[in-house]
This record gives sequence, structure tokens and C-alpha cells, in this order.
Amino acid sequence: MEKIMLFYGTDAPEDLDSEDVERMGKLLSRPLRLNCVSRTALGSSGLFSPYQVASLSDYRTRHGDVLSFEELSCVEGFGRDFVRKVAPFVSLESRTLPGSKAGTPTDVEGSLTSRVALREDGRMSYGVKSDVDAGMCAGVALSRQFQPYGLKPGSVSGYLEGEVLRGTSRIIAGDFNARFGQGLVLWNGLGVGGLSAPSSFMKRPSGLSHSSSFTGNYALRGVAVEHMSGPARVSAFVAAEVNDDVWTAVPAANVSIFRPWGALGITHYADLSLIPGSVYIPDMKTSFDSAICVRGVDIFLEAAYDWGNRVPAALSGVIFPVGEWLRMASMLRLYPSSYSPSRSAAARSTTKCSNEYGASLAGEFAMGDNVRLRGMTGFGSVVRRHRGTFSADVAFFPQAKKGDDTFASLQVKILAEWQMMLTDALSLKIRFGERFRSWGNPMRTELRIHFSYRSSRWISEARLNMVNSTDTALLAYVEGGHVGDRLASYLRFGIFCVDDWEDRIYVYERDAPGTFSVPAYYGRGLWGALTASWRINRSLLTYARAAFTSYPFMKGRKSGRAELKLQIVYNF
Repeated sequence: MEKIMLFYGTDAPEDLDSEDVERMGKLLSRPLRLNCVSRTALGSSGLFSPYQVASLSDYRTRHGDVLSFEELSCVEGFGRDFVRKVAPFVSLESRTLPGSKAGTPTDVEGSLTSRVALREDGRMSYGVKSDVDAGMCAGVALSRQFQPYGLKPGSVSGYLEGEVLRGTSRIIAGDFNARFGQGLVLWNGLGVGGLSAPSSFMKRPSGLSHSSSFTGNYALRGVAVEHMSGPARVSAFVAAEVNDDVWTAVPAANVSIFRPWGALGITHYADLSLIPGSVYIPDMKTSFDSAICVRGVDIFLEAAYDWGNRVPAALSGVIFPVGEWLRMASMLRLYPSSYSPSRSAAARSTTKCSNEYGASLAGEFAMGDNVRLRGMTGFGSVVRRHRGTFSADVAFFPQAKKGDDTFASLQVKILAEWQMMLTDALSLKIRFGERFRSWGNPMRTELRIHFSYRSSRWISEARLNMVNSTDTALLAYVEGGHVGDRLASYLRFGIFCVDDWEDRIYVYERDAPGTFSVPAYYGRGLWGALTASWRINRSLLTYARAAFTSYPFMKGRKSGRAELKLQIVYNF
């Protein structure tokens, strides 16, 4: 999870999107083979910008396979900082001699995942997912959440993807993601990430990518085409939706140009709702976006126009270094109240890109001497002793929030986190947040203290959380784990005292790959979980999790819960 958080530039797992976590978790278990996959596969992975894809493809053509992460950091458009973030998700496997380029593999590979979970009340959930890559990629996933009766899946997703025109184009049929610009116009999925660090300010548009996920309820469904020609990328799709017997067709297109100094793009989409005897357009938007890098300074913006409501919206920001040890970012966002938030997921907002004018400032620092992490060697095994982030965000809402009797509403948030390596294995992390708003409970204070010990085999953690809003809420847990060559296990036990729902505390729970669990703890009780994984052989992996939550201090008010989950993954 820390590797995924580092890649997305956030310091709390609770700020991540579930589908992104599932996709990146899959890459952790089966890294992308940079020297073997095609150019379109590099682009659809979501790890690289189109310029990085073009630069890496050109480097492989001229110099052969990349054989070390140091070499990868020298490829134009990469750099040491980015390579440090992407290294856990890629493999430098090479099938040829140094200086030569390996061809795209033609062997068949894929995975089959099945899971089942049972609760104490007899309710069951299950999921089955399969992905196959044999030159043409295909995947399907179906799942059912806890329901009292029946076995019919509640969610089904799948895709078929193929390359044409010698790998410069690809076609996706089925479920796919479309993420362009900074998310102001077209970015399906959830925009839950916070603005806690400079890296989280600027989004990384991945364009079109296939989707088959246990939690992929936000994917589009239809036919999509993407073509790369030199520095230009053209993407187009038509998706279909059915809501309350109303059919909606969603045609969209994007044209982007990528150069060493940055990227420019134009995006347009429209919702065409079909009802008997007529067609109308409830939503249509167009945007222009750019991301430019000048001497280490990133400047990004997106300006959009909502044709239905005849109103513009915009966001703009800059990320810049301040000396060797500090990097900062600032952002302005203008989301008028009449701007439709449909299909948007831009910078963190409480209204999803509507009814909000905001400004943000953040910084991240790394200072002190270098510490080599115990049990680690090679690229990324050395970190600075002191690391941290700080941020401030001010949001003004022209239309007053519910419960605010003023003509408008205001919210101010500050957040700071500091992490110190006490030894080469023991670290201390302190996170402090304060929120003020003019409606509801005006003040919310949060303090989190986290100790972590990690060596090559043993892991132990302790966390203490305090929240004060309506009342004072407390939560604490301890966790220990052992990671072997084949077997890994983790045991967590915690206690919480949260008397008001407004003071609820979210905690990321360790689970099987493909599951992103962040429950909200409320009430007075205890919880515990035992999570284990066993690699039977090179292809077969099993996972198990047993968890319980009880409320011994709330007699008659809330019943406890127990759950057992089993998951099997077969890679071929």
C-alpha cells in the first residue's frame, strides 16, 4: 500500500480510489515487463504518460533493452524520482543480449482469481475474475456482495482489447476507463484523493484503458479506439448507459499532443438521452488542458465549458522545487454552482466540481542524513531520515451548505505529516489535521501517531487516532506480521470509542489482492483480523482472512460481525 501511495502522491491509503488500488496491486504481483510488451501495452498500463511511452519505445529501438533502473532513470522523460515511484510495478526482464531489442512475446499468459466470503449471519459474497493476454487481451469479472438470498452476480464487467496497424492503434470493446486532462470534464471513477502532497495536485491522464474489476462499477461500457501517430494521440469512444429505462449514448473524443516540454489536449463529450419519440442532450462539455515542464517546474491547467448550463469552469496549478530538500505546489479551482459535475473527478472537492471556489498550497520535504533500510538493497533502498508533507486548502461555496443559514459557506483545512526514521527499521509518523467550516460541526481536529518496525522478515505497527468534532473519539490498534519466502501472515487487534457518527474514523484494513477495504469505525468496541497468504508454487497463491468486530460496551445497541474470506489466484 505504501508503494501505491507513493506513486499517486498521497500520504493516507484512505484517500485512494478502490479500482486504482486493485489495478496497481495486480502490477505488484505481476510487474509490467518493460522490455517485452508493446507500445500500446505500455500506454494502457496507466503507469506512464504518452510522452514517456514514446520516449521509452524509441530508446529500446536505438539502444536495446533497459537492464537497470539507473539506466531507466536516464531515459528522457523519466528521472530518478519517477523511477523510484514506478520501480515496484515494472520488471526489467530481458530475453536478448545487451544492446539488442527483444520482440513482443507471443506466449499466452493470464490469471484466474476466485474468492468467497461468509459472515456470521449466513450471508455470502463471491467474486470470479480472469484476464488473458495472447496478443489480444480479454478479461471478465463478476461479483456479488453480501445478500441474504440467491447467487446471481450483482456486478459483471469485461473487455476485449486488440492492437491494429502494427501496434500504433488499439480497440477496446466492453468496459473501459476514460481519463483525460485534469479530470474537470471526462474522468470516470472516483476523485477521492486528497491534496496532501504536491504530487497529488496534478493528475496523470491515462487516456483509455480496459477495465475488469471486482469494484469497477464506474467504468464506461461500449467501444473505444485509440491511435498514436508521432507526438499525437487521438482517442474516441461511444458508451451506452441505461437508467430508469432511459437509454443514454455517450460519444466522446480527445486529441492530445505530447512533447518533451509537456502536453496539450482537447476533450469533448455529450450525453444523448433517448426516450420514445425524441432525443435530447442533458449534458455536453468541452475542455482544453495543458501540462508544461520548464526547468523542473510543472505548470498545469484545464479550462472547460458546460454547454447545457452555459458556464465555464477551470483549475490551474504549479509544482516547483524550493532548493534541494523542499518541493511545493499551489492550485486555484473555479467550479461555479451551475456547472454540472457529471463525469468529472478533478482536484479534491466536496461538491465534485460544482459550487466551489478554492485555493490550495502544499509542500513536501526530505532532509537529514541518508538511511539504508534494513533488509533492502539496490534502487530505492536508501531514504532520508526526515520526510513529510504539509498543506492548506480554502474553499468557498456560493450556494450555502445544508445547515448553514448564511448566504454562502466556507471551509478551511490544514494538514501536516512528519515521518522520522528512528533507526534503519523503526519509524515514527505523526499526522495532524484541522478543519473549520461554517455549517454543521464547525471544528474537526485529528491527530494520528503511527509507529512502524520493518525488517526483511518481521513487520509490526502501532497506531493511535484521536478525533474531536462533536465529541472526542479514540481508536488504537497493534499489528504484527511475518513475511517468509512462501508464507506471510499478519495479526491485528484494535479498540475504538466513537460515540458520534460525525467523529467516525476510517482505517485501511489489510486484505487479499483486489480488495480495498477502508471501514468506518463507530461505536464502542473491539476488532481483530488475521490475514495470511501462501504461495503454493510459482503459479498458485492462496489468501485467507478471518475478522471480527464486537461491541461489548454497547449492549443492545449494535450487534457484532464476523467474516471469513478465502481467495485463490492461479497465474499461467
